[in-house]
Amino acid sequence: MTGRPTGRPTGRPTHAGYFGAIWQSARSILEGMSVTLSYMFKPPTTVQYPDRLPVPMIDTIPERYRGFLEVDLATCTGCKACERDCPINCIVIDMEKVGDVRAMTRFDIDMGKCMYCNICVESCPIPTRSPGDTEDAKCIRMTREFEAATDSFSTLTFRFIRPGDAVPPFKPKKGVIEASPRRGDIARQARQRAQEYNALAARWATLTADDQRRHDNTGEAINAADVIKARVADLHPKVAAAGDDLRRLEDLIHAEALAQTDCEACGYQSCRQYAQGLIQGDTDRGKCEPGGPRSARDTRLIFEIRQGAWKSDGTRAD
Repeated sequence: MTGRPTGRPTGRPTHAGYFGAIWQSARSILEGMSVTLSYMFKPPTTVQYPDRLPVPMIDTIPERYRGFLEVDLATCTGCKACERDCPINCIVIDMEKVGDVRAMTRFDIDMGKCMYCNICVESCPIPTRSPGDTEDAKCIRMTREFEAATDSFSTLTFRFIRPGDAVPPFKPKKGVIEASPRRGDIARQARQRAQEYNALAARWATLTADDQRRHDNTGEAINAADVIKARVADLHPKVAAAGDDLRRLEDLIHAEALAQTDCEACGYQSCRQYAQGLIQGDTDRGKCEPGGPRSARDTRLIFEIRQGAWKSDGTRAD
């Protein structure tokens, strides 16, 4: 014979258990809120960047921080070790014979592609010493510069040698560590030049064929014809410098007209191959999707300038 179960019934909490659960919940909430409320009586710890900082932000960043790359051309030997060892080919160095010496005519670093691996720095054989650093650096080095926000991808390509200029390689002295500018100054200047480069033409991305006039945030009207005139005046001497040299023409199209993302949307494996295709007869100059209408316009202008359709002042020749 079975009897009625003894002890407390299961499945129903007692009064002590019910109110105990409420107290446990309330106490956990109060513990969490006490942490939150404690900050009402403490000084704020939020950094109001970029305003109201006691010292510049870059001065608070550790020395080994991997920000923008820069190169001190005054101590660069042109050995191309950084270019060869870069795993994603974001460094481009051109060496050409200028007079009786071989000189660097191009030293570009595409920070939009850089993965900040520091391999190029480790490959550089030239040590340098910058003011304020506790450790020696290289002629190519990482900096504390980090502000990369931009509405134009092309401004992330730092050109340390202006087109048309030539920089002779540095001849190092054995056992001598060369002095170099403060780390970050060169990168900041390169960044500023990239942002200011042909500012009128950079606004072309906001203009369409049906919207030839648009106001920027200052209310100043932008005329498409003025944009084209400014861009032609800027491209004309570069096209003239390239002349009949197809390699230099390829470099010009790649550097000035294409987005340099290697996205393959154009049907080619890289932007450089698309530039080669354009030279070899590809008539579709609007395949660069990231570059949009600005890329198509600049490509068209480069070929029209070669054909003599534009004068150096940006006006039509016919």
